[in-house]
Amino acid sequence: MADNDMSFHQRAYGSVCMGASSVRRWVRHFKDGNTSIQDQLRSSCPRTASTDRNKERVDEIIQDDRRVTVDTIARTLGIGHNAVQEMIESLGYRKVCACWVPRLLTEDHKGQRKAITSEMLQ
Repeated sequence: MADNDMSFHQRAYGSVCMGASSVRRWVRHFKDGNTSIQDQLRSSCPRTASTDRNKERVDEIIQDDRRVTVDTIARTLGIGHNAVQEMIESLGYRKVCACWVPRLLTEDHKGQRKAITSEMLQ
């Protein structure tokens, strides 16, 4: 299949048509004797780092030290930065002045703020 033929097919079928480089890669794949079209499992790469246990551990680490960095959490748990950032987001934290704080105040936090401001006004 020539590149000119492929560009004709891509013009005719649009985005549903595979590009020339992808076709070459698949041809090589099948010529090497591979018959599977499924991704191979990799032992060095975990399927997902966003487990409930890891979320709990991230929450514990942040509760212990509000100034902890994403890099430190990732190194401590041995998982990637993106996974840590996704877990932090799902836990409802955001970084304010280099300190992790909950996104929304709980009723307990609101009560504490009210008590402190009342003391300050007196």
